[in-house]
Formats: sequence, C-alpha cells, structure tokens
Amino acid sequence: MTPQQTLALRLTRNPDHGRAAPCASVNLPLETQDYARRHAYARANPAPVLVNHRQYYALLDRLVRQAWSGLGERCRLFVQLRLPAMDLALPASLLDARVTVGAGLAREAAQRAGLDPAPVAWIAAERVRRDLWDAGDNTLRLAFWNAGQPDPAALLLPALDALAPRFLDLTDGGPAADATR
Repeated sequence: MTPQQTLALRLTRNPDHGRAAPCASVNLPLETQDYARRHAYARANPAPVLVNHRQYYALLDRLVRQAWSGLGERCRLFVQLRLPAMDLALPASLLDARVTVGAGLAREAAQRAGLDPAPVAWIAAERVRRDLWDAGDNTLRLAFWNAGQPDPAALLLPALDALAPRFLDLTDGGPAADATR
C-alpha cells in the first residue's frame, strides 16, 4: 500500500541549544592499544552528533505522543531505530501495545495500513546520530497511511521544532524511498 504522505527531515540543531546541560557522554577507560584500535576503525562522518541517548529517547517519546494527539488514540506506530542504549530504559510510550519497535518496519507498517482503517505512522529514526560510533546523518523519515488528513506530518512537526529540521527532497528516491515499497 502506498503511503498517504512520506517525508524526510535532516535534524540540524541540538534540542538543548542555548541551554547548559550536564554532559551525558560515557568515557570508557582506554589504554594505548584501545586508542590505536579506535583510530583504525574510525569513520569519516561529517554529520555532527546532535543528541545523546537520553535526548534521542525523549525525541521519540514526543513524536509518539504527538502522533496520538494529532492522529487519534487508535493510531498504530512503527518506530524504526538502532539498538537501544544499554544504560537507559525505553520510554513507556514506546512500550505501548500500539507501538512496534524494531528495524526495517516500512513494509510491516504498509501491510498493517492495508488491513485496518486506523491511522498508521512509520517513524524511522535509525539514522539519527547519537555518538561518534554512529554512521548516521541525522535524517528522520516519516510515512503515514489512513491518516484522514491532507498533511498528517504537520501534526508531528511541533515535536521537532527544537531540532530545527530541514526538509529533504524525495522526488529522486531519497532516504524515505523504502517507505513506498
């Protein structure tokens, strides 16, 4: 089933921009050989790290709650993300029965939309860079089915305001193209 709307955004600013916040990085005690190994596997990635793990989960929590607020409590959400942080629990909203969390969920979201008239939203946040090991480019992708509104993405955009998102062109099969398959 083809989505009603597909959208890709590049996040460009830290959500705590302009405010002092405690450091949330985890520094492992490294020895000389560890630094050499780290350097050998380092990736050249021009995308900055904008959010830490705690801010990442807070962003996903805001998006899920905003979807229910704007699209209705019956909205089913498919949240695509990377492995969770080892020292943080997922927010309660991501553990709700109306939310499926995993990888490669675009086809499953489309299939669900074809079986049930309830609104369906796909949020792909696996490319949001959380630390220097991530290969992401801070792109967030969204797709909506059965939303019953001409611009369902506009309902979720307020949850992203602090991150100053920039829209990406999808006409050439861009980063949200897998939501249409």
